[in-house]
Amino acid sequence: MNLDALTEEGIAALSDAAGEPSWLRDRRLAAFKHTLDRGWPNSREDEFWRSTPFDRRIDVDRDLVTTGSGASAPGGIVDGLELEAAQLRIVDGSVVEATVPTALAEQGVVVADLADALTTHGERIEQLLGQLTTADAEGTGADEDKTIGVNDAAFTVGAFVHVPAEVEVAVPIGIHLHVTQPGAHLPRILLDVGHHAAVTVVLEHTSAAGTDALVDEVLEGFVHDGATVRLASVQSWHDEIQHLSLQKLQVHRDADVSTVAVTTGGATVRLRPETDLVGPGAQVRPLGVYFATDGQWFDLQPYVRHIAPHASSDVLFKGALQGDSRSVFRGNVFVDKDAVGTSTDENNKSLILTKGARADATPFLEIHCADITAGHGSATGQIDALHLFYLESRGIRREDALRLIVFGFFREVLREIDIPGIEDAALAAIEARVEAADLSAVQVNDAALRDAVSA
Repeated sequence: MNLDALTEEGIAALSDAAGEPSWLRDRRLAAFKHTLDRGWPNSREDEFWRSTPFDRRIDVDRDLVTTGSGASAPGGIVDGLELEAAQLRIVDGSVVEATVPTALAEQGVVVADLADALTTHGERIEQLLGQLTTADAEGTGADEDKTIGVNDAAFTVGAFVHVPAEVEVAVPIGIHLHVTQPGAHLPRILLDVGHHAAVTVVLEHTSAAGTDALVDEVLEGFVHDGATVRLASVQSWHDEIQHLSLQKLQVHRDADVSTVAVTTGGATVRLRPETDLVGPGAQVRPLGVYFATDGQWFDLQPYVRHIAPHASSDVLFKGALQGDSRSVFRGNVFVDKDAVGTSTDENNKSLILTKGARADATPFLEIHCADITAGHGSATGQIDALHLFYLESRGIRREDALRLIVFGFFREVLREIDIPGIEDAALAAIEARVEAADLSAVQVNDAALRDAVSA
């Protein structure tokens, strides 16, 4: 079945072959019918795609990957922690491993293939799946483009993570998605965290070298009253992968959420970490680190919706670019008319290392309430020659000085990452990019140095 030529019969056959319950089959078909009224995104008409040309960066003429290849996934970030952790591995169209330590299983923690979880947690999954993305029978209730609609209708493999109320999971839960087959991959992840529970989830993406594939991924997460969630998403793809990802969280009263996205791999990556703050006192801290090089295009769109009063958000994304690369940052904060007492801020900073790289930043605030505190900002520039001169004057070689400046630039974000293994993974990815760079081509901004010399 081709992603660009889905049919009602094909969707029904996909559901029937998986033995899914009737409610899920009906929901898939309703989502498919909703996509019929929508074409693929058009950068000339769709504001949220204006900076990324869908037709030139995303290829949807691909067959769905619905079965596994028999390949195994490489070791991941959670494996490197040498701790007994719950893990789920998806390779192509199949879950190849789903393990939960006995101590967690006895507390009711579930990390499972979504298809298997339908038999044991079907009622809960029916309540949640698609609640944040799928339109209802009247075609209302979701304002998503077709890339999300086709995942609602035709997702091919899934994961279900459930942490019961008042259960604290001390070791990160790992979800590892590995791609080895060309085609269209449509994974779905459902996260359900009960009230006053605590969990860290690491979502890792890797691929086999040379695999030309599209990954259209959706994560829905429900964070209930007083819960604490740390969510890390690491894009470590090889250079042929196109990745579309919606990570949408609904955060309730007094819940505390932090997310971090580390993006260094993939040909085109469009990442949308979105949070709906629906309970008073809820808070979210979205962080992002990215490093783009020749041919890469990263489109990063964090979105926070303040629905409830006295909630807070603080967005910070920082990235570096070299070679013929492009980054797009479109941060958006919406404050509802009833969200009094909101506190929000969003910032993006990009470091242009070499000629040919380009960074676009558009932070938005949409405010419908007067009694709030809000701010936003962005900055894009080159390495400051004054900083470089200072380090060189103390005997540090130019190449080493440039490395120190780049690592220092990212430190503001990295020092906030309170997730085991993620800071090390981010540093390793950045170091690999810096080591591969032609540091002699790095451009610097010498205005400050000229001013200092003239003074």
